[in-house]
Amino acid sequence: MLIAILGDVHSNREALDVVLTDALSGGVRCFLQVGDIVGYGPDPGYCIERLRELDSRICIGNHDAAVVGQLPLELFNPFARQALEWTRSELNTAEKAYLGDLPLVQELPEHGISIVHGSLYQPSNFDYVRSLTSARLSLLEQASDLCFVGHTHQPCLFTYDGEALDYVPEFERNCNHILLSGQKVLVNVGSVGQPRDENPRTAYVLFDSQRRSLDLIRLEYDIHRVQAKIREKGLPEVLAERLSFGL
Repeated sequence: MLIAILGDVHSNREALDVVLTDALSGGVRCFLQVGDIVGYGPDPGYCIERLRELDSRICIGNHDAAVVGQLPLELFNPFARQALEWTRSELNTAEKAYLGDLPLVQELPEHGISIVHGSLYQPSNFDYVRSLTSARLSLLEQASDLCFVGHTHQPCLFTYDGEALDYVPEFERNCNHILLSGQKVLVNVGSVGQPRDENPRTAYVLFDSQRRSLDLIRLEYDIHRVQAKIREKGLPEVLAERLSFGL
């Protein structure tokens, strides 16, 4: 089975549509999303409904939680806070209820997969996995063979065999990885709607459960259109500018 795993969408309709078109045309029928459907961008309702139409398995992100009052807005920087306040006013009651019902962690035992926004270690804290230390904390809580996370907007991959913990830079350079028996794997899938690895192209990960392979997919999308809509909605200019640079 081909499974597409999507990172932080952040209300970016154009990037999401490109990712979904690519995945569906390649035969994907199972979609996972690791949280932060909303925040920052101009099309939160559309992105929620598009993922719901595909019966995606989704966990809650910190921006999703803040929009529905599960996290205080004071935890966010001023630009993010302004976008969250706007998103609250933009979403209808049903869309907010959907976000509020999303779990912190989704388990898919039939595929040996877990998904969480930040880390399996105290997931309600929405910690970032950015180092061997933070990866170890999450992996020690990981019962599944494979866990997908987001939150940093930067793709990366760690492996753990019960003793050795390794960061695998080849995943970012070569965009593929084969799972080995006896290893647990922790994958940050990057971001659909706001990449921050100095590569402005949208990102998602494709998992082939038969080949036991992971592929990081990068695609061009219409950044200028998203930027124009961000400005039309009166959202902070920095949220438009950063899309051009992948920052």
